[in-house]
Amino acid sequence: MRTKFAKWIKKCVGASLALAGALCIGLCLSGQTAYAATAYKDVEPNNSYEEAQLIARNAQTPAQYVSNQTSVYRYVTGTLSNDDEDWYMVGLYTSNPVYLDLNPGAGTIYVDVYDSSNLTVPLDTYEFQKYGDTNVYEVPISEDGTYYLRVYHATTSISATYYFTIGNPQYTLGTYVHDFGRTTLPARGTWEDFIDLRIMPDVPKDSIAYEITIGGCTSSVSSKRYFRNENTLGWTATKTTFSYNLAVTDKSKMQQRWEAKMESTSTSSHSFTPTMTLRYVAPDIP
Repeated sequence: MRTKFAKWIKKCVGASLALAGALCIGLCLSGQTAYAATAYKDVEPNNSYEEAQLIARNAQTPAQYVSNQTSVYRYVTGTLSNDDEDWYMVGLYTSNPVYLDLNPGAGTIYVDVYDSSNLTVPLDTYEFQKYGDTNVYEVPISEDGTYYLRVYHATTSISATYYFTIGNPQYTLGTYVHDFGRTTLPARGTWEDFIDLRIMPDVPKDSIAYEITIGGCTSSVSSKRYFRNENTLGWTATKTTFSYNLAVTDKSKMQQRWEAKMESTSTSSHSFTPTMTLRYVAPDIP
């Protein structure tokens, strides 16, 4: 996720954001795209809630991340100097969990989150350290509405850069390979086995598979390979590459039972090591 900062930073959104405030908040809450730009840069003055800069929530989904659709990936970059603080306003709603992910360029940066009905006492304060263990928090949102973020730091003798997202989490891609162990497939025989990823500690939380491959032997041994999981009605045949693109939905969640099957297309028996490879997208969440 860190590479997206260098790759996707675009021309910043200027003062016109403030002029369209009420309209854009409504669009944010309805789930529509408020702006085509994906990046916001803090624009002074934004040193109080009255001057809060309007931003849109990060709305990128796992499926969009896999397909590299970035039009609704939204993040903020800024700089804190001396006794500066930056204020932002954003429309959030309760249909999905809300995550605040911030990376400071130096020192420690704090973010106070306020409900628009109470701009005196924050809902909570979140701490982000340059070399800290925690860079993302789930923010409890009790109702749909407008929320304010106050970004500041405690060490005023240095300038501190930052970038953050709020809304949907950021994502990373990964690969999980399971070795079923050495086996012998009889001539014209069938091999079946399974893995239960609910009990595997190295499977990322809430990860979703987007591609599966059944491998381990040549096509001359088996050209018919299948898979299924708890959410499929029956066996699904892989393509000629022995891979299959999965829909990036909860039906393809990693943490479930996955089964594999091979049918021998050879006139003799063969020993080999079957494998299942799952490529997945995982959210960066606590």
